[in-house]
Amino acid sequence: MTPSPPTDVALRLATPADVRSLAVLGTQVFLDTYAPRGIRPSMADEVLEYFSLDAIAALLARPAAAFLLAESAGHLIGFAQLQRGARPPRGDFEDAVELERLYVQERATGRGVGRRLLQEAERWAGSGGASMLWLTAWVGNLRALGFYAAQGYADVGQTFYDFQGELFENRIFEKTFGRR
Repeated sequence: MTPSPPTDVALRLATPADVRSLAVLGTQVFLDTYAPRGIRPSMADEVLEYFSLDAIAALLARPAAAFLLAESAGHLIGFAQLQRGARPPRGDFEDAVELERLYVQERATGRGVGRRLLQEAERWAGSGGASMLWLTAWVGNLRALGFYAAQGYADVGQTFYDFQGELFENRIFEKTFGRR
């Protein structure tokens, strides 16, 4: 049985006024997911590079990018970061959209927030003419791997993420829709 979506969660597109909240939530979810044993210098460097205010502002300013936000009672609890025109590692999809991040605050997981963000990401991608949404997920994040499979995403292969000179295996997921 699929849980009903939370009624107190609103979705909207991010604006420049959301940069600070996105940076902090991104840092929190990243560290909860990838640093369960603590922080080491390479982890700190990664966080400071990708979740600084300047980095988030630059991402938000990209014309082909979007952040979809999930808020509850005016508090940011999740986001989907999307990029049009990001070619998947396999296939010939020139009209694909990459789901670069789908982050939900740990306390908000299990309430349908991630599912709603993903559905809205699919709508956003389709409204721009995309025929596929794709993403990569770290093999150590079993919850994410199961989530994407349960949402109809096909695991189509392997790729590696270079994290400060260390390679981490990721799975490539994709879902086609619309025209093709």
